[in-house]
Amino acid sequence: MTSASILPSGPIALFARHPTAANLLFTLMIVCGLFATGKINRQFFPDFGIDLVTVTVSWPGAAAEDVDSNIVQAIEPSVRFLNGVETVTSSSYEGVASVSIEFEAGHNMQEALADVESAISQLRTLPEDTEEPEIRRIIRYETISKLVISGPLPERSLKRIAKSIRDELLDLGVDKIDLFGARDEEIWVDVNPTVLRRFDLKLSEIADRINTSSQDLPSGEIAGGEQQVRSLGLKRTASEVAKIEVRALPDGRKVRLDEIAIVREAFKETDRVAFRHGEPAIELHIRRAINTDALDIAKTVEQYIKDLKPRLPTSLKLEQYDIRAKSIQQRIKLLVNNGIGGLLLVLAVLFLFLNVRVAFWVAAGIPAAILAAVGLMWISGQTINMISLFGMIMAIGIVVDDAIVVGEHAEARFRQGMDPINAAIAGAHRMAAPVTCATLTTIAAFMPLFLISGIMGQIISAIPFVVVAVLLASLLECFYVLPGHLSHALGKGVEEGNVIARFRLRFDMEFENFRRGTFKRLISLAVRFRYITVAIAVSLLMVAVSSVFGGRVGYTFFPSPEADKIYANVEMVSGTSRERTREMLLEVEQALYRATERLDGKKSDLIQMSLGKLGLAVGTQQGGTSASDTVGGLVVELKTSDKRSIRANSLMDAWRREIQPQPGLDTVTVKAQQTGPPGRDIDIRLRGGSIADLKSAAAVVKQLVTRYPGVSDVDDDLPVGKPEVVLEVTPEGQALGFTTA
Repeated sequence: MTSASILPSGPIALFARHPTAANLLFTLMIVCGLFATGKINRQFFPDFGIDLVTVTVSWPGAAAEDVDSNIVQAIEPSVRFLNGVETVTSSSYEGVASVSIEFEAGHNMQEALADVESAISQLRTLPEDTEEPEIRRIIRYETISKLVISGPLPERSLKRIAKSIRDELLDLGVDKIDLFGARDEEIWVDVNPTVLRRFDLKLSEIADRINTSSQDLPSGEIAGGEQQVRSLGLKRTASEVAKIEVRALPDGRKVRLDEIAIVREAFKETDRVAFRHGEPAIELHIRRAINTDALDIAKTVEQYIKDLKPRLPTSLKLEQYDIRAKSIQQRIKLLVNNGIGGLLLVLAVLFLFLNVRVAFWVAAGIPAAILAAVGLMWISGQTINMISLFGMIMAIGIVVDDAIVVGEHAEARFRQGMDPINAAIAGAHRMAAPVTCATLTTIAAFMPLFLISGIMGQIISAIPFVVVAVLLASLLECFYVLPGHLSHALGKGVEEGNVIARFRLRFDMEFENFRRGTFKRLISLAVRFRYITVAIAVSLLMVAVSSVFGGRVGYTFFPSPEADKIYANVEMVSGTSRERTREMLLEVEQALYRATERLDGKKSDLIQMSLGKLGLAVGTQQGGTSASDTVGGLVVELKTSDKRSIRANSLMDAWRREIQPQPGLDTVTVKAQQTGPPGRDIDIRLRGGSIADLKSAAAVVKQLVTRYPGVSDVDDDLPVGKPEVVLEVTPEGQALGFTTA
């Protein structure tokens, strides 16, 4: 029985008997993993595509109904039937029309963008005074962090500093930075109507004269093309525009623009603006491309901020918030801590039942399998992100099982009298079929996750990929690395008489007594009274099932953790001035600090950032790229949930109570940042009929819904296309007792 000739041969025996094969494979797994760890990208979410093209058309001063009937109804039919279009979603706001065209997954988006541009260019029914349609293909960039500069400085100086920061960060390797609150500069020409009548001029004539006099035009080539001639006439400042001649009088005198008008430089009034504690602010949204490491960019930005602050004016504040790198670092730290803790626990448990050296080599399979999986991830284009790290944390508890089975069986064969090398080979061969089968069943359980389609499927697919990679690496280590190590570990027992040997001897005796005594008696009773055993099992199953169907164990499709960010949005009635909307936003911001003071005291550091944005709703994808004077929002970032005692829901309740409505307010909503799939907790959709009828019906539904306890932030949105009202509801506490179809 102990003869090597009766043992099966094959790759397992070859690797076990070879003096260096197992060590080479083990080293290769670790080295490849460590190399990939330094090369693989680290980011917040996995890479996924967005098959979306947006069309935004601004029509200053137009009501939402006019925008719908004159712009949206003209654009939708021209893009709805393009090749590959899946859905078209349109929204009309005061002065802005936004159309989103979603294409089928995998469609050529360059071709899609060209098709949309061609369709829009052929439109001849848009109003004359609309601005040029803005057509964009949505390309995903991932947020690294956001910088806010604010202070009592002129807007021009603030913008110049923000653009300087942006340019310097781009030079350091940051992929993309968007400025919010940096309004475009314009040259305004204010003409008195009396002056126009005196000189018999029209505004259109003045505009044409400015247009023709302010241009850079090519004027040909000289010297055989070696030099190009260019007419430089573009007026870039108000003083240059003011000198433009607009009329030649009969007496030969020429009338310049500054003689009949006031020419000045100003900022575009309809652009979006930001403020921090009532002072002007500009936000720099720092983002990375899909091929850039998020942690490297975060370190670059952090070092730049440290070097920049001493150079800024003392009255200027530079603040950083929404730092995504912290979440990635925390998850990596959690993985490392779990891995170390798992190794220690595995060593402790294995030490109780196995040889110390056997326990060590069994536990060594955990880091080897994880590192080998990282190597596979790098080769296949995967990244280290929140989802893949979650898969690794799940896999840590699985990978050690295979090695335990092989190691324990090899040690059992060794105790039966086999020599170490043959015991290791026999243990691996004997467990090959059951361990492989167990691994394949686990892999089969995760494989259906690959079949999920859409953006959610692209994100979730990182979990099964990581788990499958770790399991396959564990299987490789278990049968081709572990037997070679066990052949040496089994041959070196612990010397008799020392503390470890005495402890192991005592533990083995106690465990054997428990196995032959208490455990055996319990098993005998269960078999003897088998009907009672079955009845107990069925009763426990019934309790578990009834707990779910009875509602004692709740169901949540995508549980959301405690939010660290809150959004407050206000919408004023149509026609409200921008200044009135700003006053309402300032009241919302002051109400926030009043609520915080009541909950956490005057010296509270609960709020890390509060930034007001005028011209768009925050925390939502609606609104296009143009601003609206009647909407605005406040972005609030709190201390991380593990460092504060006040929950986000408690703060939001207190905040709502503190808000004092101002004249012209239509709706105000306060909601926490949402994770997971889009949509509010409850959506009620009303379809059919005219827009006026839908709005009336929505108002009635609003009143009915708000009667239920725990309902808050009932907000309505009216997309364009097929008339439809979407009511978004956030219930706090118990769920509502109704459903809608």
